[in-house]
Amino acid sequence: MTATEVVKQEIERFLRSPDPEVLCITGEWGVGKTFTWHKLLDKLRSRKEVGLMRYSYVSLFGINSLEAFKLSIFENLEFLVPQGNSGFEWMVSRGNSLLRESKRFVSVAGALPKIGDALSRTQPFLFSTIRSQIVCVDDLERRGEISVKDILGLLSYLREQRACKIVLLLNQSKLEEDEKSKQDFADYFEKVIDTKVVFAPSSQEAVEIAIEGNDQLSTLIADHAVKLRISNIRVLKKIERLVRMVAPMVEQLAPVVLKQTVHTMVMFGWSKYDKGASPPPIEYLRESRWSRYFNRKDRTAPLTPDEERWDLIVAEYDFGELDKYDLALLQFVETSILDSEQIRLRAKEVDDQAKLRSQAGSLEDAWRLFHESFADNEEEVCNNIFEGVKANFAVVGRANLDEAVTILRNLSRDELADGLIEFAKSNGSDDFWLPDDPFNRVARDPKIKAIADKKAEAAKAPLDFEADLVLAAQSFDHSKIAQLAQVPDEDYLALFRSRSGLQLRTLILSALDYRRISNADNDMKAIVAKAERALRIIAKGSRLNALRLQKYSVSFADDESENSAQ
Repeated sequence: MTATEVVKQEIERFLRSPDPEVLCITGEWGVGKTFTWHKLLDKLRSRKEVGLMRYSYVSLFGINSLEAFKLSIFENLEFLVPQGNSGFEWMVSRGNSLLRESKRFVSVAGALPKIGDALSRTQPFLFSTIRSQIVCVDDLERRGEISVKDILGLLSYLREQRACKIVLLLNQSKLEEDEKSKQDFADYFEKVIDTKVVFAPSSQEAVEIAIEGNDQLSTLIADHAVKLRISNIRVLKKIERLVRMVAPMVEQLAPVVLKQTVHTMVMFGWSKYDKGASPPPIEYLRESRWSRYFNRKDRTAPLTPDEERWDLIVAEYDFGELDKYDLALLQFVETSILDSEQIRLRAKEVDDQAKLRSQAGSLEDAWRLFHESFADNEEEVCNNIFEGVKANFAVVGRANLDEAVTILRNLSRDELADGLIEFAKSNGSDDFWLPDDPFNRVARDPKIKAIADKKAEAAKAPLDFEADLVLAAQSFDHSKIAQLAQVPDEDYLALFRSRSGLQLRTLILSALDYRRISNADNDMKAIVAKAERALRIIAKGSRLNALRLQKYSVSFADDESENSAQ
């Protein structure tokens, strides 16, 4: 029997017994203490196996006084019976409805001055109704100004004088971060608490608790969560909710699309929500394994322990290059905004690629000899990559080509590398050479980069200097920013001199906007420099203009390039 099964068994024993006692369940945040307690309570309630009929659940979060705690126990009182349609169970279920209505009246009336004063005097009577019942007290470590000593004292009173059963749910490690709370808890532990259990489920156990279905989607989510060893039930439930929102959009497509959906979203969800487990951050996941390898190749500093752990995690999980569908899912996870149209569009692309792969063979098979052996078969590996990329070119992206060419050049197979580039040059469409890459990644191989740059230059829309100066500052369109950086200084000067009013202010502020970017690239810096040189020339034209331009925080120091601008 696992430790988690022991805890569940202890909870069930506690609930079945009518005898007064205090049970303490401690565990880290998110492991599912409250979730498991309520799940087992509901199970025994439906079977009519609970030892006491009356029950109150109270979260101490934000409770600042003993009186508020007592009132909360009364306000949350209910009868532990199934929802009945007739007979005794119907009567007790109706009693729960009446209790809810009366407690709502108490809350509303308590806000009225005179009635509130009267009710405050009746609170001892309301609390006197609490006896021979189960009380669940949650979030001890998140209480307000009320002391641990007072809380434990009241729990002891409820057990000894009111024949109540108390379950106390808390994160003891967080509680003990405060020295006074730690000391109070230690001092009163033996006097108040009869049984203490630690709830620390393994990943497998946490997944079994959180993911309850047996359908294909539930199984996929569970399998991927176990691979990542996710043990935070709150995180698991959030991930499950996100996946189930996307799944209906792809259920009619090839099975590989649903598998990719779950594979990607479980990793992204874990990265976003489970900060306590230090998962690979989103910035790390955006890089492909090859990008990380080549970016680190000449790095002198050793890998950090986190980087080593993240590398192992993504390798075991087989998390590699992100495609456009992955990026659409990432946008949803990061923003919680479900762009159904974009997700369906990108999912359909994956579906189409799956059909092409089934006809032309698998691109992954072309790399199998490289990844899955230490054999001395360099010639065979290189030929396999070369032929595999060509045979599967319909599903090859520019990043795939760049990786293949880089590997071939590292193994001194320049002829094969150049052959792949020529094949791609002849067969690749504009979409192949001009991918919609939100991360603006640049090809490593100079020949591929040169072809892509030439294609990009040819595809550029003509620059509308005035309009694009404003729009680029809003959209951070890298291609437009690069074009604006090439505009001569005298054009900036002429534009500023020819405009006035709001139009002029908008143009100047747009050109200088990149100053606020801490990691601005060279093109952004060039635009700022050109604008500042033009403004310095204008400022030197008259004392009035110098005063007018002070609000833009431009230094009026001499600039050798001003002469060329004039």
